[in-house]
Amino acid sequence: MKPLDIPAYSAYLPESLLEMLWADAEAVAGVEGLRVSAGLREHYPDVETDEALKFACDLYDQVKGRLADVLESRVRDREFMDRVTLSCVKENEELDYTSPHYRTVLGEKDQSGRVVVGPLEQTEAAAPVEIPEFLVGDQVTLFGPPDTAKMSINAMNALNRISPDEPAIVRELVEAAGQVPRWGADNEDSKTPIMASFLDACQNLMACFDGTIRFEDQQRGKTYELDEEGLSKPIKRIPGLALPDGSHLLNGNPLPLHLYDFATHLWHNRARKEALVFYVPKLENEEEAGYLRNLIERAERMIQAVEPGYELGTIKLFIVFENPRAIFRIREIAAVLHPHFLGGSLGWHDFLASAARLFKHDPRYRIPVKADPNIVINHIRESHRILVRALEPLGAIRIGGMYGVLFEEGNEKSYEVSMVGYVRDVTTQLKRGLNGFWVAHPAFVRTGLAMVEAWRRGPEVVTELVKALVPNEAEHGPLLDFVFSEDAAGLDPQDPGYLRSVLAASVEVSDVIANDDPEEVRYNVFQALQYVCDWLCGNGCVALPATMTNGQGESVFVRIMDDLATTERSRWELWAEVAHGRVTHESFEKILRQEIAFIRAGEDAANKRIQVAWKGEAAKWYPVAAALLHQLVTDPEPMEFATELLMPFTFDMIREATDPMAAVQKLAPGRYQGWVV
Repeated sequence: MKPLDIPAYSAYLPESLLEMLWADAEAVAGVEGLRVSAGLREHYPDVETDEALKFACDLYDQVKGRLADVLESRVRDREFMDRVTLSCVKENEELDYTSPHYRTVLGEKDQSGRVVVGPLEQTEAAAPVEIPEFLVGDQVTLFGPPDTAKMSINAMNALNRISPDEPAIVRELVEAAGQVPRWGADNEDSKTPIMASFLDACQNLMACFDGTIRFEDQQRGKTYELDEEGLSKPIKRIPGLALPDGSHLLNGNPLPLHLYDFATHLWHNRARKEALVFYVPKLENEEEAGYLRNLIERAERMIQAVEPGYELGTIKLFIVFENPRAIFRIREIAAVLHPHFLGGSLGWHDFLASAARLFKHDPRYRIPVKADPNIVINHIRESHRILVRALEPLGAIRIGGMYGVLFEEGNEKSYEVSMVGYVRDVTTQLKRGLNGFWVAHPAFVRTGLAMVEAWRRGPEVVTELVKALVPNEAEHGPLLDFVFSEDAAGLDPQDPGYLRSVLAASVEVSDVIANDDPEEVRYNVFQALQYVCDWLCGNGCVALPATMTNGQGESVFVRIMDDLATTERSRWELWAEVAHGRVTHESFEKILRQEIAFIRAGEDAANKRIQVAWKGEAAKWYPVAAALLHQLVTDPEPMEFATELLMPFTFDMIREATDPMAAVQKLAPGRYQGWVV
C-alpha cells in the first residue's frame, strides 16, 4: 500500500485495517477514486449525495498537503517538549516545586527559534469581531450530541422545558431577558465516532434548521416536534484535526474526519447562515489556525462557484481553547481566523488532560484531582482571565466551561448539592468577565439564563434567585458569601510562576486528596472503566453516579456527565501516578480487578452505584474496556489520545467480531497488549 497523504493517520488506522476497509467499501461512480463503507449511501441517500461527496473530496485534495504538515509539526513539537522536560528533571532536583527558578518547557525555543509552548514575545494585533445579529445575547449553551431526533428536538426545545416546581423568579427573569439558549450540537467528545451516528447527526441538524424534524415514540404514544418559539440556536462542533475517517477512502486515503463532517454540513446547509457556525476543538496554535483558515476560504470559494449569491466570510467559528499551547496564543489565533472568528470557550477537562500530557516526564507534576469539586474556582482561574483579556477588547464572545454535576430526579438533597455547585460555578465565571458557559443537561438551561439576567440586575435580585434555587436556609449564608466575595486571588502575569499557574501546574500536593490515594485511584478507575465500555457500546457520553458532600457534611448521590475529555483527564492522572512510581503496577491492577468484580457483580454499595451494567452488549465490551484502560495507564510510552487505540473499534468488521480484542490484535500485531482480567 502506498504511503498515506497524511502519515499521522496511520497512528489511528493500521495499514492492514485500511486495506480491509478499502476492500469492503463500495465505489462511488460519481466521484473517481472514492470508496464508502458498504450500506452508508443506501441508508443516508439525502446526506451521502454524489455532489456532497465530490465537494468533500475536492476540498481534501486542495488542503491535504497543509494538513499533513500541521500534523507532522505536532509530532516534532511533542518530541521537543518531551526532550526539554526530561532535561529539566535533573536541573530541578534541588529546587522547591514552587520556586521561580523551577524550569519547564514553557517559553523554550526550538532550533528554528519558535516558542513551542508559551506566549510569543510580540503579540499580533487582531481585528475587532463582528457578531452576527442571530448570535448576539447571552451564551448559555446546552452541549450534547444530535445523534437521535428525540435528543435533537429536546435540545432545540430546552427553553420551554419548565419544571413543575420552577421558582417564580426563574420564570420572571427568563421572560424578561428574552434570550434563547445555544445548543452545542456535539460531533466530538460526546460521540463515539461511528459513521452512522455522524450521518444521523447531519440529517437531524438539517431537519432542525428547516423545521421538519419530528419523532414518533411508538412505545409511549408520544410525538416529538419543534416548539413554535424559543428554539435553541444550534452550533455544530466538528471533530479535531487528528482523527481520520475510515468510512470514506479516497484512493486508499482516509478523509480527515473534521473535513468530512464540516464539508457535508456546509454543503447541505449552504443557504442557511445560521447553520454555518462551528465549534472547532483541540486547535493548538496560530499555525494550525492558518490551516483552518485555508480550509474555510477554499470551501467558501467552491460554494460560491455553485451559489453565486453566497457571501465570503459567512462561516463563523468558536475555538475551544483546551490545549496548553492554544491558551497562550488566543489573540494570534483570532487574528489569523478573522473575519471568521467569533470567540472562544475553555474546555477544562481536555485542558487539564493536555497539560498532563505536556508535563508527563516531570515526576513532580500533579494534575488537579478528579475528586476536587472546586477545580474551576481554584485551578482554571488564570486561563479564564487570559481568555477575557485577549477577547474582551475585540468584542469577541467569551465562554467558560461545562457544568456537568446532575441531580438525581426526586432526590431533594441531590438537587440541592447540584444547584449549590451550579451557582458557585456560574457566578465565578461571570465575575471573571465571561459572557457564557456550557451545561450538560436541559434542566440547567432556564436557571442559567435566569442567573445571567439576575447578575445584570444586581445583588438584590441575585440574592432572591439564589434563595429560590437553594431553599435550605442553612446553605444561604455560605453560598451568598461566596457569590458576593472577590474571586480567588491569582498571580501577576509578570510573576515567574505565572505560566505554570495558567496550566494548573503549580500544585505539588492537592489539599483535597492525594493523587495516589487509593480512593482517588479507585474513583478514576471506576468512572473511566464504565465510560470506555459505554463508548465502545456506541454511547459517547454518560451520566455516571458519584457522591458529593453537602453543607451539612452528608454524602449525597449526584450524576457526573462524563465524555471522552473527562476520561482522558482520568487516565492521564492514573498514568502519571503509575509511571512515576507513586502507585505500583500491582496496586493499580489490584484496584482495577476489584472494580471489574464490583461492576460484574452488579450490586450497588451504600456510597457507590453502577450506571453501565455488565449485561447485554456491555458484557461483550467490558473485557475490552479493561484491557484498553490497563494499556492507557501502564504503557511507558502512552498514546497521546485514547482514540488512537479506540478508533479501530468503530468499524463493523471489528464490532461484529466474536472477540473484538483478538480481531484488532490480529490486524495490528504488537499494538494492543490485550491485558486479561
